[in-house]
Amino acid sequence: MSTIPFSLPANITSLVPYRSARSILKGPEWIFLDAGECPDVPLYELEPKPQINRYPDPTSDDLRDAIGGFYGLKRENVFMSCGIDELIDLCIKTFVRPGRTVLSCDPTFPVYKMLAHVNGKEYVSVPLTSDFQLNIDAVEASYDAADLLFLCTPNNPTGTIIDQELVLRVLSRFPGLVVVDEAYGEFLEVNGMPTAVERLKKGAKNLLVCRTFSKAFRGAGIRLGYGIASPDIIDILLKTKLPYNINALTQSVGMQLWNARSAMEKNVAFLQSERARVAKRCEEFGCTVSDSVTHFFLLQLPDGKSAEQIYARLRDEYRVVVRPFGTINGRQSLRVSIGSPQQNDVFLSALSTLLSL
Repeated sequence: MSTIPFSLPANITSLVPYRSARSILKGPEWIFLDAGECPDVPLYELEPKPQINRYPDPTSDDLRDAIGGFYGLKRENVFMSCGIDELIDLCIKTFVRPGRTVLSCDPTFPVYKMLAHVNGKEYVSVPLTSDFQLNIDAVEASYDAADLLFLCTPNNPTGTIIDQELVLRVLSRFPGLVVVDEAYGEFLEVNGMPTAVERLKKGAKNLLVCRTFSKAFRGAGIRLGYGIASPDIIDILLKTKLPYNINALTQSVGMQLWNARSAMEKNVAFLQSERARVAKRCEEFGCTVSDSVTHFFLLQLPDGKSAEQIYARLRDEYRVVVRPFGTINGRQSLRVSIGSPQQNDVFLSALSTLLSL
C-alpha cells in the first residue's frame, strides 16, 4: 500500500509498469533471449571526443541529414528520438485529443498500451487473425473514436509482416495518424522486401514510420530511434519534444553505426540464418513457430505445456531468459530472441530436456 500523502491520478495508480528481465535479474551469468537484443557489440569509438561540457545539437541534424539522404528525403522528414519509446509517447501526447482513443492490434508491442494509459488515454485493441494478419473489418469498425493507430510490422512478438495492401488501405481510410512501427525494418530492406517508407515517399500524409538503432544496428545501449514522416508532422513533434533529447555520446555513436551499413547487413544475415536454425529445432521438439523475418520468433508450446512453467524453469535451472506471452490463439506462447550460437545451443538443450519431462 502506498504511503504517499496525497492523491494520484487514477490512470497512474492502476498502471502496471513495463518490466524486462534486466529490471529484475542482475549479474553476468544470465543468457538474455527475451529483449530482441543482438549478441555481439558493434565497432565504435569516441574519437574525437564529444564536447560533453556543452549541450548537444537539440535536433541531431547530422543524423537527420544522413538518414533523410539515404532514403531520398530531406532533414525535414526525420525526427530523432530516445529509442522508439520516446517517439511513441510523443505521438500519444501530441496527436490524441481528450476523450479520443489509441488503437492497435494485439498481440503486439505492450508499450503502446502502457504509454496510452500513462497519458490518460483509452487503448483499444483489435485481435489479429490466427495467422497474425489484420482483421481489417474489425479494425475499421474502431476508427470513429481513434486519433492514433499503431501498426507493428514486422510485428512484435511474432516477427510476421502485415500485408502492404492492408497497410495501404488503412492509410487511405483512417482519419488520424497511422504510426507504422518498423523497429525491424532493416530485416525487410536487407532482403529486398517492401517497407512503409516507400508509402511515405509516394506522398502518404497521415503516416509516421518508426525505426531504431537497437536491433539491426546492435545499438540498444545508446537508446536512439527515429521517425520518418511529412515535414508538417515532424514540425509538430519538434514543438513537443524535450529540448535536448539525444545526448552527444549517442549522436556520435549513432552516426558511426549508421555509416557502417555493411556491418549491419552482415549482422542481419547472421541473425536470420541463426533464427532459422533455432526455429527448425524447436519445431522438431513439437513446438509451433511463427513465420518470422526478424531475429526472434513466437514459440507456441505443445499441448499440455505451460509457458509460465517452461519460462520459470529455463530461468531458474539454466539461467536462460525468454519472454512469456501467455495464451495466444489458444496456445501457450513464449517469445525467443536469437543470441550467439553457443547461447542458442544452451537454450535448445534446455528446452528439449524440459519438454521431454
